Amino acid sequence: MEWDAVVVGAGPAGAAAAYHLARRGRRVVLLERSSFPRDKSCGDAVNRAGVELLREMDVLGDLPGAFGIGGLEVSMGPAGERSTRAFRYGREDPAGGRYGIVVPRSLLDHVLARRAVAAGAVFRPRVRVRGLVSEDGVVRGVEAVTPDGHEIIRGRVVVAADGSTSKLARQSGLVESAKGRLGYAMRTYFSGVPALEDTLSFHMPLDDPASHSRLPAYGWIIPLGPDRANVGAGVAEKHPGVRLSDLFDRFVAELRATVPWFADARQEGPPKGAPLFFGFTPARSWKPGLVLAGDAAGMVNPGTGEGISFALESGKIAAEAIDARLTGGPAEDLSAYAATLTRRFSGHLETGRHAVNRHRLAWRVLEDTFDSDRPVFALTRRAMLAPDHTAGFETTAPGALDDIRHCIDPRLRLAAPLVEMGEILADTVRKDWPFLDRLPALLSEEYLMAPRPALLVLLAAAAYEPGRSPSTPAETGVPADAHEPSVPGRPPIALAAATDLAVLAAIAQASVDVTPSGGARATRQNWGTMFAVLTADLFLARALELCATQDIRLTAQLARAIEEASHGRMAELAAARAAQPADPRDWLALASRSGTAALCAAACQIGAAAAGAPGTAGEALGAYGRAIGVAAQLADDLRRLSGGFDRLGRDVLADLDDHGAGLASIPFRLALAELGGEPRLTGTSRPERAAELTALVGRTTALKQTAVWIRELCQEAQQALPGLPEGPARSSLHAIADHLLRTARPDLGARS
Repeated sequence: MEWDAVVVGAGPAGAAAAYHLARRGRRVVLLERSSFPRDKSCGDAVNRAGVELLREMDVLGDLPGAFGIGGLEVSMGPAGERSTRAFRYGREDPAGGRYGIVVPRSLLDHVLARRAVAAGAVFRPRVRVRGLVSEDGVVRGVEAVTPDGHEIIRGRVVVAADGSTSKLARQSGLVESAKGRLGYAMRTYFSGVPALEDTLSFHMPLDDPASHSRLPAYGWIIPLGPDRANVGAGVAEKHPGVRLSDLFDRFVAELRATVPWFADARQEGPPKGAPLFFGFTPARSWKPGLVLAGDAAGMVNPGTGEGISFALESGKIAAEAIDARLTGGPAEDLSAYAATLTRRFSGHLETGRHAVNRHRLAWRVLEDTFDSDRPVFALTRRAMLAPDHTAGFETTAPGALDDIRHCIDPRLRLAAPLVEMGEILADTVRKDWPFLDRLPALLSEEYLMAPRPALLVLLAAAAYEPGRSPSTPAETGVPADAHEPSVPGRPPIALAAATDLAVLAAIAQASVDVTPSGGARATRQNWGTMFAVLTADLFLARALELCATQDIRLTAQLARAIEEASHGRMAELAAARAAQPADPRDWLALASRSGTAALCAAACQIGAAAAGAPGTAGEALGAYGRAIGVAAQLADDLRRLSGGFDRLGRDVLADLDDHGAGLASIPFRLALAELGGEPRLTGTSRPERAAELTALVGRTTALKQTAVWIRELCQEAQQALPGLPEGPARSSLHAIADHLLRTARPDLGARS
């Protein structure tokens, strides 16, 4: 018979693909060379995204011994001198299965295969697949050796989920060679440890035991229960003369010397090793009749070695793409699979492949800025380290940005333009610097509406008849020989993206470290500052390019706004160094001409001009955007200073860290004035210090005063709107200001 799909490999990727295809009524055979249950060298951890996929497959109830995980802890730096940061899951709901979990692969894979069979797939163990069967350039099945002899197993589509050293991937030509993209990991189990916390612990980088040079390598401690742990080490690229067993032994020795509770831990047996493939390239994940999934597609995070959630999700995506082709077109055309992988994982996995594996810029920046809370470094750290693909932790939990979806009139239909805008932002950096791909998404939250310049562009344009020509240059404030809007009636999506890119550039500029380096840093390059400057230049160039290609009239307007934002920031820094002004309201006046506020004002004016609104309307909208920009920034500060996290994932200590450079927020300056100067904190860990500082700030009037300012600014913004035409755009702009006005409370961080 001919199967709808032949799935090779019954690990998480293969089992997920078989399950999702079978439950759609497809005839699926799942081939596995081993007999289940079987052991597999792995870290055994499934992050929060993976747990959601397991819950969707209804298998969590079959994993009663799984150990719940509440977060991730990363220690970065030389052995014995590492700095540690913790990422905790937000809004935990153990009953709903939203924790990460740790479960031995021998159990997990067995349960997943049984679930696929229950859905209707046919499971055939002890089948060794020797190669692909192709006809006229299209994969039509596989050649296999079974307990009964040689067999050709035919299928309309083949899913290669046969692991890091996939024979099918190499034979298909999709993976020409794994050289330079193969890493290695080794693990074993330790028992006799005291009660472990529900935290995954990673230590990086590790040193070459012989030369003591630093390697793109990491070690981990993953709790399996209250007194047992999975301990291992991995390297993103094999180095001449470096034995993984020596690396593992050195890491265990480091743990015994530096982690008190590990000193008496008992190793249960010799470590087991396995290769890791980091060759994720979405365009080479398919060919006619064949898709690669999970480890076979290189879907492994080299920073942590995590791959189970990627495997589960790629299996599901493969099943959806295959089912769609089997229903409505030639089954061999599976390009939609590659397109979905690109949208979902580009940037995150390519970060590892391009930066960690080859020790390029991003890895150096991560190490050099690990202790810095400057904005772009906070974003980069989240993009590279958060194992839930930058989602699901308190630093990115719901509440870190105000979801103002309810403020937007549905008649405006802005969801699709916002998604398209997100793709423009991602494409800006995807080709050359893939590790930056996640930065626009982190700022803009592609599917989450938030008060930001891009949204203001779309709303300002929607307030007037799309495509209406300007009356005169004097009315619009743009040159008489300017081009008309490129597509009348279409939302100015590219212009909206340009304003968000300008914000990203401002964030990068604010991250430049102008403080002279001291100690060891004085003798080496400052990778963080170089990165911040290069990033700002990249975003600025792209922002102006988008304006020039869409509406040449507005390029100069955006350039002037960027100039105003930069000069305003310089004025703020100069005032901070001079300990002036004394009146806090003067700080608000400076902030209104700086950074986000200046760009929000320009966004409203650009949107109005793109729609052909009169100049007076642009001025009114600009006043609205300036007030909303300051209010939104103060709300972000309020959230951080009252115990929460801001949109960049930073806590209250970010203000303390940046105070010396003149970068602290206005509410923090107000609190310091009442406290009589910078406080001395006694806590030893970051959470302890953050809680201590939050309590000190909470004893001042700074938070209450900030809430009052936000309300005043929102009322000022609403007063700028009466001259606009009645309609859904005007009502949406009014609702945004009303939402910020009503939600501005001193406990904003605690509530989020």
